[in-house]
Amino acid sequence: QTDCFNYVRFLQSYNSSHLYACGTFAFQPKCTYIELSGFTLDQVAFEDGKGKCPYDPTKGHTGLIVDGELYSATFNNFLGTEPVILRNLGPHYSMKTEGHGHGTGPVAGQRVGLLGTRSARGRGRGRAEGPSAGAMPGRCPPCAQGDVGGARTLQKKWTTFLKARLECAVPEQQLHFGRLQAVCTLPAARWQDTAFLGVFQARWGDVDVSAICRYHILEVKKAFEGPYKEYREQAQKWGRYSDEVPSPRPGA
Repeated sequence: QTDCFNYVRFLQSYNSSHLYACGTFAFQPKCTYIELSGFTLDQVAFEDGKGKCPYDPTKGHTGLIVDGELYSATFNNFLGTEPVILRNLGPHYSMKTEGHGHGTGPVAGQRVGLLGTRSARGRGRGRAEGPSAGAMPGRCPPCAQGDVGGARTLQKKWTTFLKARLECAVPEQQLHFGRLQAVCTLPAARWQDTAFLGVFQARWGDVDVSAICRYHILEVKKAFEGPYKEYREQAQKWGRYSDEVPSPRPGA
């Protein structure tokens, strides 16, 4: 007569013998391993699921396991006010984005996809995700797999994290698709030929319309080479960055 409070929100292959699963566990997120041959749950290996899985099953979440490391995009607190992109498991220590979420749209945004692609010289993989938040545009933030954080205030924080607006539009008809619904990767033999597809929705007059937009990895790469905006704390808004670009450049 009442709703179940334990929702499985993440289930992916961890290795050849196990799956990794995370659930809301009645607003106390937990994760564990499932042995494939008998599909049995490892009761002993229950792990804290904070940042890997939302507390509330209605909140947005996405995740991806690459080379034994879990990259997840969800909310990091019980109230669902701290969106985070987190790296867990694997050889590196945990990494996460700053909790303020400037420029990601309303905090209630649904994170709809986490994609991986092999980058230049095979040095790692990039991450991209896009929250859908009402009429807010989707955003594409990459994170490098080799990112180990920085010094002082950047300890255990992403240093390769930037955001770019994900445009999908028919300008001649003044039609802009603002709600990103799903994403997928079209891999290629060469990383330079990788493409991404995004499924978008929009309201056009009194009709719901949808579209698929295709993005080439080199176009994505070019977008992150500048120009840049910066968040100005005093004015509490974004503005064009006009000073000299630091070396190494942001996100390198």
